[in-house]
Amino acid sequence: MRALRTVAVTCLAAGLLTACGSSGSGSSTADAKPGSTASDGAAAGKGAGGGANLGAKETLLASAAVMEKAGSAKLAVTGEAAGTGEFVWKAPKSFLLNTKSEGQDTKVLFVGDVMYVGAGASLAQLAGGKTWMKIDPKDDAQGAPGGGDAVGKASSLELMDPAVQLAVAAPTAIESGTETVEGQFCKHYRSDIPVDALVEKLQLKPELKTKVLDELKKKGSTITVEFWINAKNELVQQSGTGQATGFSKITYSDLGSVQPTKAPADSEVFSLEDVLK
Repeated sequence: MRALRTVAVTCLAAGLLTACGSSGSGSSTADAKPGSTASDGAAAGKGAGGGANLGAKETLLASAAVMEKAGSAKLAVTGEAAGTGEFVWKAPKSFLLNTKSEGQDTKVLFVGDVMYVGAGASLAQLAGGKTWMKIDPKDDAQGAPGGGDAVGKASSLELMDPAVQLAVAAPTAIESGTETVEGQFCKHYRSDIPVDALVEKLQLKPELKTKVLDELKKKGSTITVEFWINAKNELVQQSGTGQATGFSKITYSDLGSVQPTKAPADSEVFSLEDVLK
């Protein structure tokens, strides 16, 4: 149970701090819908040699359009919740992470705003053979890890969308050089975002915004998000620093190839409350 709680809370926090780390510029560009903003960037970058002649803001907007069109990718993740995953940010959205906790292989699945954590053999036995523990962020009372957690509630697949991240990070982006990532020549960009501005952009109730802001400010007043973008304006890698994010780096591959992961059948699902009973 301790292992499951560690994985659950780490992934929930990572969903907000890393995947949402780009949300929150005060620019009017960030206020626009991600789709329309990204399309504008793509138009600006058309015929520009994969962004070679674009500024940082325009390159991120062009990349946002590319990632929005791709809609899915395979992931390699480093950090506290290191592992591999499959992410679909086009509807129906899903995020499947294969990771380890206390030396044991663990699966974490997000479908919509619900999270499922794969149970080990001993816990599955306690749960009557059921293999997925459900963690619904809408249920404060269930007592499962993340169930009543402010950071966990703020995490959602919509905010993890790389197209959205790129679009809202674009106004404050600066170029930080070039690097070879996964065998690809990439330009490296960085965007510093104040935590206050980030939380202001989140669609949360005022009381929950206050809780999330207090939690984030324990780690600092700004979040630094970095992107590595190739000549095709594809996002190859991103990282979130300046915060204890859980996910320190995410690498994207096989864009557009991943199919959505379905939620487990009800017959396979249990809650922490079920086990305690």
